[in-house]
Amino acid sequence: MSSLLSDTAVDKSRKIVNVFNEQGKSMFIGVPCGILKNLFLEIETSKGLVYAPREDNAIAMACGAHMAGEKPLVLMQNSGFAQSLNVLASLVIPFNIPITMIISLRGTGIDNTPENQVMGSMTHSMLDDLGITYRTLKEDSYLSDLEWAKTRTEIYNEPVALLITPEFFDWRPSE
Repeated sequence: MSSLLSDTAVDKSRKIVNVFNEQGKSMFIGVPCGILKNLFLEIETSKGLVYAPREDNAIAMACGAHMAGEKPLVLMQNSGFAQSLNVLASLVIPFNIPITMIISLRGTGIDNTPENQVMGSMTHSMLDDLGITYRTLKEDSYLSDLEWAKTRTEIYNEPVALLITPEFFDWRPSE
């Protein structure tokens, strides 16, 4: 529910996509995720979204898009991020491919499903081990975090991750 102090999931999704439009993000690739559903819908209706069968495929597609002059963005769950470690470690990082990854943090906060809790506890350390910088989007700073990500990809020519907790988009376990 929206209040004077916070945006709804739909409002946040629109604002995020508007910022990505202003930043010139030109290709959006994703593997579906319930936590990110409002963001997926907004991208799908306003920009177009390419669905990938697996997260490592989505990252590989983003690498190709970058080589073709696009500014790619990949959306995924943290379980798929873990499945993508090889393509990140052997392609993205050594060749400084500046993709932006939006990663939902399943197994954290209100998502207490046992099958997601291990990945929920490991995501930050895997990003740290890979040397990928990241920020967790928060109600009061998410727009500035999108600008931070743009700087990291465009000036430092590196991949970044924007992490989304289940609470950020008001996700509930029944979804």
